[in-house]
Amino acid sequence: MRYVLIAVMFLLSLILPGTLFHFWSWSGIKPDLLMLLTMYIAMHHRLRSGLIWGLVAGFLEDLYLGRYIGMYTLTLVVVAFLSYWLAERWYRENFLLTTFMVFIVTSVGQLLVAFLSLGAGLHWTLGDMGRLVIGVSLYNAILVPLTYPLIHQSFVRGWLRYRPRYER
Repeated sequence: MRYVLIAVMFLLSLILPGTLFHFWSWSGIKPDLLMLLTMYIAMHHRLRSGLIWGLVAGFLEDLYLGRYIGMYTLTLVVVAFLSYWLAERWYRENFLLTTFMVFIVTSVGQLLVAFLSLGAGLHWTLGDMGRLVIGVSLYNAILVPLTYPLIHQSFVRGWLRYRPRYER
């Protein structure tokens, strides 16, 4: 059941920004739900599984978006590592700290996407990059109080909790 739920959350995080959040966008800026899900998974798993999740999710997002293969793969691996590293040093139960962490890590991830896009030949101005980074980071941070309590409880006590093979 755990893997089915993670797969459903993955599919929703790919589909919702192009459908539902298209109508809730601010100046064309939508949340990066897959980056948010990657942060949540990296915070609640070991480093290796968080990095593997970031690698696989980023590669599938690259295939879904279809233009620059490797851009989101690299970005989500960096986001998973940074989320794990910060979660080891910060208290995961504190939602205010988690909101701040999501803002910081999303900013780093979006900056990486912006610089990789510039390297791929896209012509963005610094104003556009700043608006994108701040907008997506704020949007993801605003979603934390709505999403993190449910996901955190599910990772700690619910259906997303890891159970070793001998407990199943």
